[in-house]
Amino acid sequence: MSKTPQCSDDYPEKTEPPEVDLSCRQDLSKRDDRDRVVLVMVDDDEDDCLLVSEALKISCTGCSFRCVRDGAEIMDYLNRTGSYNNPELSPVPDIILLDLNMPRMGGREVLKRLKADPRFRAIPVIILTTSKELEDVKACYALGANSYITKQPSFDALVIAVKTLTEYWVEIATLPPRKTPARDPIEPDKH
Repeated sequence: MSKTPQCSDDYPEKTEPPEVDLSCRQDLSKRDDRDRVVLVMVDDDEDDCLLVSEALKISCTGCSFRCVRDGAEIMDYLNRTGSYNNPELSPVPDIILLDLNMPRMGGREVLKRLKADPRFRAIPVIILTTSKELEDVKACYALGANSYITKQPSFDALVIAVKTLTEYWVEIATLPPRKTPARDPIEPDKH
């Protein structure tokens, strides 16, 4: 018969975790503009864009932030059409924050298009929305969303969420290489 532990004497004593040297962590504040992580937020609510922009200033000094108003505008941005034809002013995003409920083209349609297009499918898309509906959550993950976050009710909670998000996506995860206009332009969609 095997012995099953009955008391704490059967387990080794807990010890303090060893100190970890974090000197190898990226110092994002020392990146030049070309190396900054580019976050593009797709949201028709200007206040939400402003709040996320302010939260990023606190939580990710190595991040560059852009906001576009809806799904049609992010497609123009990514395809470099209309007012987004200058690659210097519309750098390829490393991360896209996507709202679901927007005029002209909603978040689900944008997500579907991004994940179907080989030029954009590797860009992490994080849903950032007010919807807590289980159907929205399931649909977004089924379409290829990388994460689903419900918008926070207070600025302090938003800062914590954005800090956690950027710590993971910027410092822990390895992002796909960015296609930059000088080295590897985004070709217009042939469809």
